[in-house]
Amino acid sequence: MRIDQLAAIQAPGIELWRGGLLAGARERGAPAPGDWLDAAERERAARFHFERDAHRHRASHTALRHLLAGRTGVPAPALRFSAGPYDKPRLDLPQAPAFNMSHSGRWALIGIGGAAPIGVDIEVPREMDDLMALAERNFTATECRELLALPEAGRLRAFLRCWTRKEAVLKAVGSGLSIEPGLFEAGTTPERRTTTLPVSGQTCEVTVISLDVDSEALAAVAWVEPGSRHLAF
Repeated sequence: MRIDQLAAIQAPGIELWRGGLLAGARERGAPAPGDWLDAAERERAARFHFERDAHRHRASHTALRHLLAGRTGVPAPALRFSAGPYDKPRLDLPQAPAFNMSHSGRWALIGIGGAAPIGVDIEVPREMDDLMALAERNFTATECRELLALPEAGRLRAFLRCWTRKEAVLKAVGSGLSIEPGLFEAGTTPERRTTTLPVSGQTCEVTVISLDVDSEALAAVAWVEPGSRHLAF
C-alpha cells in the first residue's frame, strides 16, 4: 500500500493524503492492509461480500491509523475512536486533530487538520444515466442551471465536482444527510467558496475547495469556519 501526501492547498493547516487501495506489492516501510485494526474495524471488513471491498476497507483504515499515529505520537494499534451523533468518527484523545476519510475506486483520501472540523470526499467518475434527476433532488436551482448550461459531455465531471463539495461540507459539519444537500450552494466549479447552511436553527459557515487526486478522480475538502465550530456535531 502506498501513501502519498498531496500538494498543499489553500486550507488552514490541513494535510491531504492519498492512499492506494489496489491489492499488490507493499512498499518498504509501508503498513500492510489490516495492520493495527481493532475488533470493530475487522468485524466491519468481514461483513463485505466481496474480498475486494474488504481489502479496501482494511487498507484505508490502516492508512488512517498510520497517519494519525505519526501526527499524535500514539502507536497506531493504541488509537481509539468514538463517533458523533451522526456517526462521524473522532479520536479519543485530548486536543486530538480533526480528520476525515473517503474512498472511491483505487484511492482513499485522508485529511488531517487541527481544531477545525473537516470533511473530505472523493469520487472516481462512472457512467450515470440519471445524472440530472439526481441533481434535481440534491442540488440547488442555480447548480442545476449551471449543469444544464454545459455540453452533455462535460456534465458528469461538473456533477461530481458539485457532489464531492456537498459531501465534504456535510462531513465537515458531521450532520450526515440530516441536512439536505439542496439547502446550500457548493458550486459546480473548483474554486474556494464559503457557503452557509442551516444547523440547529443557526447559520453555519463552511469553506470548501476542490482538487484532483489523479487524472480522473475528483475530490473536495471542507472545514468549518471558527465562528461556527460550536455548531458542528
